[in-house]
Amino acid sequence: MPPKTGAPRQLDAIIVPTIRPQSIGPAVQLAREVGCPLIVLCTTVSQAAEVARECQPMPDGSLVTYIPSPVTVDLPPFLTAKHPETGIERTCHADIARKRNASLKLARHCGWRTIMFLDDDIRGASASAAVRAAALTAHYDVAGFEIRYYPDNSVVCHAHRLAGGAQDVFLGGSAMVIDVLRNDTLFPPVYNEDWLFLFDAVQHEAVTRAGALSQIEFQPFARPSRASSEEFGEVIAEGLYWLLDEGGSLADATHEYWQAALQRRSQLIGHIAEQLLPRAETDHDAGRALRSLAAARGRLASITAEACRSFVRDWRDDVSQWQEHLAAVPVLADLPDAAKYLGLPKVDRRED
Repeated sequence: MPPKTGAPRQLDAIIVPTIRPQSIGPAVQLAREVGCPLIVLCTTVSQAAEVARECQPMPDGSLVTYIPSPVTVDLPPFLTAKHPETGIERTCHADIARKRNASLKLARHCGWRTIMFLDDDIRGASASAAVRAAALTAHYDVAGFEIRYYPDNSVVCHAHRLAGGAQDVFLGGSAMVIDVLRNDTLFPPVYNEDWLFLFDAVQHEAVTRAGALSQIEFQPFARPSRASSEEFGEVIAEGLYWLLDEGGSLADATHEYWQAALQRRSQLIGHIAEQLLPRAETDHDAGRALRSLAAARGRLASITAEACRSFVRDWRDDVSQWQEHLAAVPVLADLPDAAKYLGLPKVDRRED
């Protein structure tokens, strides 16, 4: 598909979903340099108050807020939120998805066209890079940044890299600029929610690379539960993108397909473990990686082909519902009014 054409774009807002107020500083500075509002979406009022206290002065027109509860924020009920497999996952996946979906709707209420999602652990984003990415959305639905150091991968993928496997990174929601009106999909409450948000745009070849950034280093093998919580989302996203790579479509994601995908996943985890096992006694990271792989394999054993198939069905039903919901969103063209309409309270430094 040839790139779309259109007038040059300016960045309307930078949006940061966060649970770490102390990490917001670089995003605040970036918004100041770009000259656009910063929207900070926290999980609790105390987190939001800390941001409001510590990150001053904020750029003009900015908003520091939090998601008071799933019920009070004006978002439709999603089938994927009630799917049995998502109930097993860690609540942080639902939290980030809710914040990003609320951001998409807030942008439409405000009449914004171009927004940047930026995670609080991303570093190295310059104003010139953000402006260039915004310009690319005149031609593409999404302009995303690769996060190559520290690599933005799942726990199993980090173990694969540790074992000597060739492991790439994919554009994701941690740093991307989107055309608000051309992106009418949603972030489901599961790990790899950003891959699923991008799926339609990738399928239509409407995603481009805007550059590379870095993120704060973390310890992927510190808690085996992390690998377990990622596994269902990994199976779904890896399985769907495998289909695209093979020239298939969602119609090919049958029960039989998911049986084969689960088998491939099991073989991959087993192969990584076999490569790391001889190093476990002398390599601390290899030993911790093996414990994480065991947790991932245990979670994988409970996932069925029917669960995968039904989740994809619910996800596509949610996308259709979301598109209808967005079509009825009124444009208020005012951030305070939009936040109030959506149910997002403004927080200042005095609140706690």
